[in-house]
Amino acid sequence: MSSLEKRLNAYKKKDPNTSAARKPENHAESRELFFETHPASGRPLALTETIALSFTELTRSRELLFFDLESTGLGTAEQVYPFLIGCAQMHRGRVKLQTFYATTPAGEKEILGSFLQAAADSILVSFNGKSFDLPLIVRRAEKYNLQHKLKSLQHIDLYHLIRRIYPEKPARLIDAEIRLLGFARTGDISGAEVAQAYFESLRFDQTTVKEKILEHNICDVLSLVSLTERIAEAFAAAREGKSTWAYKIHRDKSADRTQQKQLLTNNAHAPDARDLYILGQIFRSEKNLRRAIRYFLASYRAGYTPAIVDAVRSLSRLKKKRAAAVVARWALAREDDRVQRQLIRYLSK
Repeated sequence: MSSLEKRLNAYKKKDPNTSAARKPENHAESRELFFETHPASGRPLALTETIALSFTELTRSRELLFFDLESTGLGTAEQVYPFLIGCAQMHRGRVKLQTFYATTPAGEKEILGSFLQAAADSILVSFNGKSFDLPLIVRRAEKYNLQHKLKSLQHIDLYHLIRRIYPEKPARLIDAEIRLLGFARTGDISGAEVAQAYFESLRFDQTTVKEKILEHNICDVLSLVSLTERIAEAFAAAREGKSTWAYKIHRDKSADRTQQKQLLTNNAHAPDARDLYILGQIFRSEKNLRRAIRYFLASYRAGYTPAIVDAVRSLSRLKKKRAAAVVARWALAREDDRVQRQLIRYLSK
């Protein structure tokens, strides 16, 4: 018998006064709450009707379903199951939050069904939910033969977006709250303590412990809303060409060449060496070699040394072989082994 099974058996209620006439136990319960501000930070929770969560597209805020769960453990063992799922959506300028709580282990199927109904046709938003939360829900729903479309729904995992955009690269939601939202929780039960607290609430009917678990989950879900607002602001800044972390990432990753060119040429800040090099690549792909050479040389002067190799190659393609050789020999005496090897290959042709 696993340690988790032993703990579950130990926490089973033992009531000597139980009789056949006792009313059936309620195995699950749900709540619906509305929030205008985050309970821990006091930050308003209003998202605009459409927000930018990528460089190229806008998303309707009301289609987003923010969700987070609490479970009896980690991993894929049979004894690991969700006992609380919280989810939220924008509703008339406020956040409508629902919690589905299994008051006994037998309530798992009911809370899963409630979440699947709430998630229908939504865009899922989580923090590291692609790795844990969603696979657990899918696995447990399939255990009960519950029909769902979760695998086909769009899923925005804020964990991965944040780690691409921001230098802090927070690994946990509470780290993201501190570094990006500027607040730290006080009096909150930690995520590591939630499972044990749930077992205790099953055994001892501790309402206070149960409420602490619910408050923890509510804070988790509402923080997803605040983080989404912060990320949307970063993407909006990227679209305007501002030199933010989102701009630096998405000039390379998400935009096509036309969008990259527009983004870089409209940049409100002076282009750095990497910007200049990318512009050189774009103009070279457009067969505008003269402009490409100018940008490659500017990139080299700004400190991106590999750009000199592209400048030499573009001069050669423009049939300026003498100029290309002069530039190559000049750089050969000044650069490191990596650049020298490429220039020597050119000169030896």
